[in-house]
Amino acid sequence: MSRKLTEGMMNGSQALTARIALGIVAALASVLLTLWPRLRTLSQESFDRMVFGLFALSRLGLFALIFLVFRIAPRGDVPGYYFGQARQVLAGLLPYRDFVSSYAPLHPYLDAGLISAWHSPLAIVLFSALVELAILPLWLSAGRVFLPEGELRVAALLYLASPISLQFVMIDGQDNVVIAVLLALSALLVLRSHVFAAGASFGASVAAIKFLPLLYAPAFFFSVPRRWKMAAGAVVVCGVVYGGFLLAGAPILTPLAAEGDLWSAGDLPYVIEAIFGISVPPRLSDAFVLLVLLGIFGLTARAALRADTATRMRTLTYGMAALTLAFLVFSKKSWPPYLMLALFPVCLLVVGGGVVRERWKVAAFAVFSVVSVTEHSYWASSLAQFNSAKFHQALLAGESEAVLMLLLELLLIAGYLWLLWEAVGRIRKG
Repeated sequence: MSRKLTEGMMNGSQALTARIALGIVAALASVLLTLWPRLRTLSQESFDRMVFGLFALSRLGLFALIFLVFRIAPRGDVPGYYFGQARQVLAGLLPYRDFVSSYAPLHPYLDAGLISAWHSPLAIVLFSALVELAILPLWLSAGRVFLPEGELRVAALLYLASPISLQFVMIDGQDNVVIAVLLALSALLVLRSHVFAAGASFGASVAAIKFLPLLYAPAFFFSVPRRWKMAAGAVVVCGVVYGGFLLAGAPILTPLAAEGDLWSAGDLPYVIEAIFGISVPPRLSDAFVLLVLLGIFGLTARAALRADTATRMRTLTYGMAALTLAFLVFSKKSWPPYLMLALFPVCLLVVGGGVVRERWKVAAFAVFSVVSVTEHSYWASSLAQFNSAKFHQALLAGESEAVLMLLLELLLIAGYLWLLWEAVGRIRKG
């Protein structure tokens, strides 16, 4: 084995160990914060000031510590995809026509603007961190219209110390948080009767980041009183952006073609293939995902139609969580970073049900959060993203790394299914 390869494996192992350690510390902090009774009795103004301040301090402080003090290079999609595509745009190339991209047409232009100001992948990571600072103010402002204050506070504290947020946004610079903020803004604008603007915010997530927010379109459509006006706002933004690129000669369906046959670990099809040594036909998997999503759409529509505003918005919030979790479990191409799309609604699933039950759920959620960040990092760093066929062979050979991976996969999927059950139950209750 070459010295360079050995050093690369050691660096990957050290990075994995550091991520797991950070995840455990953050998970323990989330449990302790929810047990602190003083945080439940503070005035709204004091609570918000404390949470927003800690959120900004923790995110920006961690960014400075990791990337500026220790000078650790960013990993994952930021240097692998975002930065390179931004440079291609700066060179005058057009997405889809001149280079393949799995992202929305404005995505490389957004990143190009960022690296024009600071020519480093860190500019993109910092942007994600700054965008995320808006998530708690948006959800607390919206949620106080239709959710109990106590539930909102516990969810905010869980998000504040979430290992999922810290790893996938602060360390990896994932752009899914931009979608999360735009969706939260849409919900708040709906509550303030700015329905067209809410649609425009939703459309911006589809035009600027990726197609994936369309997963939530039916839930918004069924839950918004003036649904056609909101749909018009989304259509206008998407029509202008995608129409403009189409006129420029860019095949705008390229992201769908590029993503269509991809797969990943961390989902039920991958685990089934690994355990039984079979190959699940991609179209069969896609059809099953569609059926599950249609079922959630039906539940959402039934709970939201002819309901009052509070019930509609609760249904939308829990529907976003259910759709995210269902996609994560059953899609052949999904991974834990997608939790960021609806992390605050997912945190809300953990609260309520009595003091004792809530404490057990908070503890279980802490374990789930650590598993989420560990499984993804272990698969990507230590196992070189091996496919289900290699996973199956390693399991048959009794390799310890494969057994550990299987344990992580089963725990992760069990967590998804638990939270999905909670989300569906809350939708059914209206």
